[in-house]
Amino acid sequence: MSEPRRSRCPVCGSAGVGPSLTGLYDDRYGYPGRFDLFACAACGHQFLDAVFSAEELQQLYTNFYPRAERQLEQWQPHRELGAIRLWLGRGRNAVFRWVPRGVKVLDVGCGFGESLGYHRARGCEVWGVETDENIRRVAGRFDFKVHVGVFRAADFPRDYFDFVTLDQVIEHAADPVTLLRDAAAVLRPGGTVLVSTPNARSLMARALGPRWAHWHTPYHLQLFSRQSLAAAAQAAGLRVRWCRILTSPQWYHFQWLHLLSRPAPGVPSAFWTTGRAWPRTRWLARKFFSGLNRLGFNHAVSFVFDHLGQGDNLVMALERTHG
Repeated sequence: MSEPRRSRCPVCGSAGVGPSLTGLYDDRYGYPGRFDLFACAACGHQFLDAVFSAEELQQLYTNFYPRAERQLEQWQPHRELGAIRLWLGRGRNAVFRWVPRGVKVLDVGCGFGESLGYHRARGCEVWGVETDENIRRVAGRFDFKVHVGVFRAADFPRDYFDFVTLDQVIEHAADPVTLLRDAAAVLRPGGTVLVSTPNARSLMARALGPRWAHWHTPYHLQLFSRQSLAAAAQAAGLRVRWCRILTSPQWYHFQWLHLLSRPAPGVPSAFWTTGRAWPRTRWLARKFFSGLNRLGFNHAVSFVFDHLGQGDNLVMALERTHG
């Protein structure tokens, strides 16, 4: 990993930055090391005090993220949901569900490719980008157009796509403004960048401190508020069309289990990884929270927090307005 930088905000460039949280670590997959989170006094953006090279990022996601454990035979594309299921499950928290049929779409950070299959089934011309080498298995089997590596506009035709989706992606970028500029460059004039990212100013983030699941150190390098995400869009030459707070109820279920299973530094979590046994003392509590989830408790939490503007997930539509 490269030397950390602390001098300027990666969104607005302000030098007025200082520590926000210290000693954060990978409490999901056990990547070694501790990291500090810095906050900008000017725009409120928060960012991890770490810089990874493109090669280090590729190794991080290929070796520590759990997609290597997934079986190709079990791969299925995301499927259409009816209006009621979308509403009850807060399904539009994922930006691929905002993309209409029959358009040209580039999915940056396409993961294991489920969204690529979803778009193709709806008549879209779909391309993908993913740093995790495990996407090659899916792309080869299903003949998807996927660039493996860091997203750069130079690798794609300019002024081409109707939509670019960044679904839980911008928080992973070393330079979020450049990422948005590159997304704008491959859009046709009037095209849309759709972004979803954790809301670092949510009630849960402020209440739980370092135990909030979505700091997700060191994979999340950038932690946005509504204000700092809008500032990044403006710096990239994009206009904010709308912004909403939409959080999957499952995020809250995962949060409770994350708290129960949070390990020591350098140790993979029993919840986030396979093959690790839960401590016996936590078994009953796990059953309790799973029961609450089945009864709809987390759905209620999601609706209330989102309505109050305090939910854990931001969704924003950005428009390319210039030619």
